[in-house]
Amino acid sequence: MLKIKSDVEKKTGFEYNFVLLNFYESGHAKIGARKDDKPSLDQSVDIATLSFGACRDMIFSKKGCKSVRQALEAGSLLLIHYQKEWTHAIPPQPCVKEPRISLTFRRVWSSLQQSLDEMEHDYSIPPCERLLRE
Repeated sequence: MLKIKSDVEKKTGFEYNFVLLNFYESGHAKIGARKDDKPSLDQSVDIATLSFGACRDMIFSKKGCKSVRQALEAGSLLLIHYQKEWTHAIPPQPCVKEPRISLTFRRVWSSLQQSLDEMEHDYSIPPCERLLRE
């Protein structure tokens, strides 16, 4: 993981201190529209998402604007700059049968505990998948 983090930092020019792993079992898995606007995020550092496995689409939306669809192919690195107006989502794609993993690198200001609590809330992580924090 440290090698991947180092490679992402070299590519982006940012230093990260937090990574979130999302596992999508198939195209039925999704993440609803959201903004990465939590106070714990360092807004001066772009969020980097590295994709593995099946290609999935991410939809960017803004009120009054046409949505933008971006394919996240295996090995792709997407940078998302902090903004307050656009949301992003991974919609269901039932035709996708293969799994996908994404690693989302961020820099957080607040404590790791607070950040984990925010991520649990945002991504509705079931209790059996939560990290042990002790």
